[in-house]
Formats: sequence, C-alpha cells, structure tokens
Amino acid sequence: MTQSRKFILSALSATALTGLAGAASAQSACGNSYQIEYGDTLHKVSQQCRVSLSRIMDLNPQIGDVRDIEVGTRIALEGNVDSHASDRSARADAGAEGTYRVQEGDTPYAIASALGISLFELLNENEDLDPLRMAVGEVLDVPAQNERQGSIRVTPAKAEVGSEVTRVARNLRPNDWVTVGVGETSSEWRALREVQVAADGELRTEVRVPEWAEPQDYLTFVVDTDRGYTYKSGDFTVAGSADENQEIALEGRVNEGVECHTLTTPDGDVWSLVSDDINFTNGEYVEVEGERADMSICQQGLGTVEVAELDEVNR
Repeated sequence: MTQSRKFILSALSATALTGLAGAASAQSACGNSYQIEYGDTLHKVSQQCRVSLSRIMDLNPQIGDVRDIEVGTRIALEGNVDSHASDRSARADAGAEGTYRVQEGDTPYAIASALGISLFELLNENEDLDPLRMAVGEVLDVPAQNERQGSIRVTPAKAEVGSEVTRVARNLRPNDWVTVGVGETSSEWRALREVQVAADGELRTEVRVPEWAEPQDYLTFVVDTDRGYTYKSGDFTVAGSADENQEIALEGRVNEGVECHTLTTPDGDVWSLVSDDINFTNGEYVEVEGERADMSICQQGLGTVEVAELDEVNR
C-alpha cells in the first residue's frame, strides 16, 4: 500500500459516518410489537417472530440489560430506526453476493462496517478504488464469506459444572448483536444470553458450564449470528467421573478422511469413524451407533466414534 493510500485510509477511519440513507422497515410474524411473557428471552422472541436480534435492539434502544427484561414489557418489532443501524443491515444484505453497489450517502468506512469487514479488507479487495471519489452505482468487490469466517475458542477446555469459562470469538460482524449458547455436540443447543460484538469484530464473554451437563459430557459452545451463520467451538469436556463411555448416535455422509473415514452430519459437523469389524464406504449415507473414543489417531473433526452398528439409510 502506498504512502498516500495509507494517509487516505487513516483519514477515512477517523471520519464519522454521515449522510446515511433513510430508515428501513421489516415485517414481523408477531405484528408490530410483542409483550414479554414469563420465560421469554430475546433469542426466543427473535426466532418466534422472525426478526433479527440486531433489529430488535435497533428498534428498542430503551432496553438496558438484555438478561433482565420485565414480564409485561412491550417491545417494537416493526418501524423505522432513526440511526445508521438499519442502513448497516441494508448494506450487508446488498453485499451478501460478493459485490456491493455504492449508494447515495455511502462512505468506505460505512460500507466496510456494514459488511462486517475492515476498511483495509475493502480497499485491498478493490485496488483501483479511489475512496475519496466513489461514484453512486460503482460496483465494489466484497471478500467472500469463507474468507472471513468467525472462530470460537473456549478456555479452559475442561471444567466442572458451574465453573466459569471464557469464550472468545473473532472475525464476527462489528457491533452486531448475537446469541451465545451451548449444547451437546449436535445441531441442538440452548441459548444462554444475547451479547453485542465489539467494534473490532471480537466477542469476549464469561459463561458457566450448565447445570444440566453430566461429568465427561462433551459440549459445543456456539455463537449464532442470526444471519444464517452459527459458529461452533471445538470439544469442551465437563470435568468429573463417569461410570461408562459416552454412547453416541449420528447420521450423515461417509467420506475418506486424512487418517480415518469421516462422517459429515446434515448440519455440517464432522466426526472420525473407527471400527474393528465394520467396513466404511465413501459416499454412503448412514446411521451409526457406538461409543465416543477418549483418544484416537484420527485427529479430525469433533471427535472419534468407535462404531458398533452401521445402517445405510435414505437421507
């Protein structure tokens, strides 16, 4: 990057967002508002009413503690947002296909923030772009989603029920509202709380190992972006003793792995498969039952299953 481009980048980064477009509205499955009932969480309301968590927060700036909303509180689900939040959402949707067309009032910084990327990434993807002379209608390239995937790390990787662990997620969309949760290593997980991502795309939060977990359980911590992406951590082990190995049942497509065959579940989880007397066939869609191995040479996926039974099934 040239010295002049560095100077322009610094100036743009320090510039406040101005001239943003008009407010947007969205349709809700629950009408234009919702009254909080006993047992409700914002994640539950978001899923039930088909309104993104970020939009709920944009529409209800009066919400203080998202974990302590009184029963009977009425929150808005439709309407105009008199801030740049709705414009961020509109820009993000427009850039989902890998390109973005410059709109009236756009600035490079506003576009980058809305797309969940840094200003450096946007300018590097568009080498010929003059950020001070963008024209309405100009088409910009946007880094592919798989080039900016989020990641989660949980420390420590093993702790007892009730213990606090630290969850760190990176490369998320800056300032977005997300739901953090935990569950057994499957597509099912339980929401814990709603948290806002920092301006640099990092999320750091303390959570407790849930009371419903059993010693030697394997858990997966997740961050649900409410935009079609749910990022998963690696294995987390609940500390303690158990009388027997964990039984496990999975279904998915068999593939050839690095050291062992693997099984990819419908939600994208990958498991290694081993067996002394069962042969695995690449491409088969199967149900498997067995025990989760404590250790394995496979070193691929969420863990290794010592398969005791295998049946080919229709997907």
